[in-house]
Amino acid sequence: MIHIRKQTIMFLCAAIILVAPAWHTWANEITIKPAYTPEELSRVREWEKTWSGQKVDAATIDQVAEFMPKSYVEIYKNPDKWGGPPEGYFFYIAPYTQYTPTNGMVAATKKYAPLVKTNPDGTIENYAEIAGQPYPDPKTGLEMAWNFEFNNHGDTCKYRKWSPNINPKSRTERLADQEYTEFYFIHRTELEPKPAFPGNKKGFHRGYFMHTYLPSEFLNMRMYTMRFIDHEKEDDMYLWYSQFRRIRRMSTSQKTDSIDGTDLIYDDEYFWEGEILRNDYTFNGRKELLSSRHQDLSKVTRQLGQGIVNGITYERCNTLVVEVVSKDPNYLYSKRIWYLDPESYIILWTEIYDQLGRFWKCFLQHTDVLKTETGQEKMTIVGSTYVDFQRIHSGFSSSQKIYTPVVSHAVKPSIFTVRHLQKTY
Repeated sequence: MIHIRKQTIMFLCAAIILVAPAWHTWANEITIKPAYTPEELSRVREWEKTWSGQKVDAATIDQVAEFMPKSYVEIYKNPDKWGGPPEGYFFYIAPYTQYTPTNGMVAATKKYAPLVKTNPDGTIENYAEIAGQPYPDPKTGLEMAWNFEFNNHGDTCKYRKWSPNINPKSRTERLADQEYTEFYFIHRTELEPKPAFPGNKKGFHRGYFMHTYLPSEFLNMRMYTMRFIDHEKEDDMYLWYSQFRRIRRMSTSQKTDSIDGTDLIYDDEYFWEGEILRNDYTFNGRKELLSSRHQDLSKVTRQLGQGIVNGITYERCNTLVVEVVSKDPNYLYSKRIWYLDPESYIILWTEIYDQLGRFWKCFLQHTDVLKTETGQEKMTIVGSTYVDFQRIHSGFSSSQKIYTPVVSHAVKPSIFTVRHLQKTY
């Protein structure tokens, strides 16, 4: 018996020695990939030797047009049409800088990506039990959309958007000022508890609270939205009308309504704010675009009525191109084209088409790497530029005008209640 046991132990030890290195190699392959391979990056660096630090305006825009949406190239060529200042529109080229996700996001990806259970219809069976990027090497448009969905914005985020709604033709604008707070109940990677908040009996995915300061007629109007883990369940949306001191429950069908006469609908927040499974997704390869990454919006310039800002710094990014089509044939947009940052899974650009398939809008996301309350660095949305090419209309938002967004900080879930909506300020 002793001899048999020794043989058994020796066999098990040998098996462990043989198996362990293979497992270790496989585990190390679960990584969040950069936007460029080393060979691709070397070509970018060669291009940057000529262009890094250069000012681009109407005279030189054609030389970099291959890296810009065609619609925005036309804005730089025709600044008067878009309320441009006397000097026209211009931007600067900055070198590409790789973004490395937070330690929490990297650790969660390595831990949970191998455990993802994908159903035949593309849904994630253990959706509420995991965090990180579920597909660190995505192959399909839906997998890329899930990675976008799992960007938890630092588990919590608080920011205040200063947002002029601009009519370039008349050089007039209407200013909005709104403060937002986000809280994630699942997919948590930065704050304890991880990966999910305990006691979540109602099955919340995340909460989203908004407080309005401007325009003045909407002073202290407040709204919160609760997204559920169950993809078939409609969002809970409640609005407090401060003028009438009334609570109103909003319908999800109103998410395609224009927001206070702007070029935006409620689904346009983050460039997609609806349920992932309401769309079909097609991956259409990659496209290098000059993108507003590592952008400090305090350094841009803009005059009253100016359609877009001057002084943006663009860097090349090898984006993932995903065509997004709603499963609802009556949806306001016939399709969107997402240009996803493959390092953060923020939508850097989106092109939008109307119900007749005509090009309508093109939106630009401004992002920056901010230090979180936990000491990590997180790629964060710090503003957006919205252009409606049919109405010749635009909008701009900055989350760095009043204060810098606060990421991964303590937030009480109790703010997402009707009682909190009625709080006196």
